[in-house]
Amino acid sequence: MRTIKYYLENETLKSILFVALILRLIAVVFAKGFGMHDDHFLVIEVAQSWVEGYDYNNWLPWSVGNIGIPQGHSLFYVSIHFVVLSFFKLIGFTNPDFQMYAIRLLHALYSLLVVSLAYKITMKLADKKTATTVGWLLAIAWFMPWLSVRNLVEMVSIPPLLYSIWVIIRDDNKDAKKYLWAGFIGMLAFSIRFQGILFIGGIGLVLLIQKQWRETFFYGIGSLASIALIQGGIDIYVWGRPFAEFIEYVNYNLNNSGEYPNGPWYNYILLLMGFFVFPYGLMLFAGFLNIKKKWLIVFVPTLIFLAFHSYFPNKQERFIFPVLPMYIMLGVVGWQSFLDGKLHSHFWKLFTKISLIIFLIVSFAILPFITTGYSKRARVESMLFLRNKPNADRIMIDATSRAPHKALPQYYASNWTMQFRVLEKERDYGFVETKFPQKYVLFFGQIDLEKRLQKMEGITGPLTQEYVALPSLIDRTLQSMNSVNANDTIFVYSRNLFEE
Repeated sequence: MRTIKYYLENETLKSILFVALILRLIAVVFAKGFGMHDDHFLVIEVAQSWVEGYDYNNWLPWSVGNIGIPQGHSLFYVSIHFVVLSFFKLIGFTNPDFQMYAIRLLHALYSLLVVSLAYKITMKLADKKTATTVGWLLAIAWFMPWLSVRNLVEMVSIPPLLYSIWVIIRDDNKDAKKYLWAGFIGMLAFSIRFQGILFIGGIGLVLLIQKQWRETFFYGIGSLASIALIQGGIDIYVWGRPFAEFIEYVNYNLNNSGEYPNGPWYNYILLLMGFFVFPYGLMLFAGFLNIKKKWLIVFVPTLIFLAFHSYFPNKQERFIFPVLPMYIMLGVVGWQSFLDGKLHSHFWKLFTKISLIIFLIVSFAILPFITTGYSKRARVESMLFLRNKPNADRIMIDATSRAPHKALPQYYASNWTMQFRVLEKERDYGFVETKFPQKYVLFFGQIDLEKRLQKMEGITGPLTQEYVALPSLIDRTLQSMNSVNANDTIFVYSRNLFEE
């Protein structure tokens, strides 16, 4: 009978992928909700509204609320969800909670490409031992399973980038088709997230540096064909001209970059080191900077991507995710090169092992907590409660305490005619008409709840508590760490419209 040790040594990649799949399946089941605003409201909410004949964000020029110009969002990834959700509706699979299990599953399976491709690329750059370390880090690191099932364009754009590199380095074949294909697939990352063009441009630059003129030409042709067919084709269909969304995206960011979270130029460097805990995180960064000619095909694109985002004022953690696997590869490969050369001593080998063990201990300690984290639970559950409820088209929201109002995901309510009246300050009570059609009132947060309830009942008449949507453990933890993560309890009250 074959033992676990046998599979780890002789079926290494399969073993890594098996464990990665198990962890991601756990996330599929338990990591419900959404992580950030963009991975729901710019993807799922938009796509499902299209399925139902609405346009949630008024992105389409034929929508009544559209102002006649693009909004600067690539429509490729959203369109994929539109097709998937349309199919779900066709077969009668319409429960949003169940639909999201399926969508998380699709992302979980897709994310295995990240682990597989990174392992194979590292094998080419170094050896099996180093590739194994990279594979396991991408499979089990505390942040990977949870991120892998999110609708984040930053994560979804990674496999095309890795595959483009893999097609180029997997053999010595110089056939034109190979580079056409590598460019075409790689540039899909641009159609998913526009910044992907930085990485693909970096690959082209490496081919130029290596004086592979013919290969550079065909790689560029393949890239341009991908842009023209996917991004250009979609924009021609929607706007009547190519690259309309991309041009608007560039213009918007040039004029509004200061309106979003900013940070120092070294923000992402600290973030990347922090992902892997001191001192292992510092060692990976040192390895990343250990440049070798053989690794340029990964290093240069990663450096360009990292440098651009470090320079650009707008800094959000997720922006750097597309090069996270590449950073891990280069860090592990580079540090191993140090151990094989300048740091070839028992001390440094032992120090490396201890540092990795420290990271793994921390990672395993928080992995169950993160992987099963139900994010934005109160907002999701309150909308699920209102799903198919009569008279739920108009909702009054009381956010007059220190619990701020956050956008509610109508997708989970299966109601695209839902309108919200939001009270954010105490003086707003005075502007609410005595007779109004709202049946449901949602109170954000429990601070001064009784006082707020009395004021609201002075306008609406008696209210009955119908449901309490509680934040999850991960929601409460994040809010305690930073109040910006507003994940308060939501109290759902109803009034009898027919007693008046």
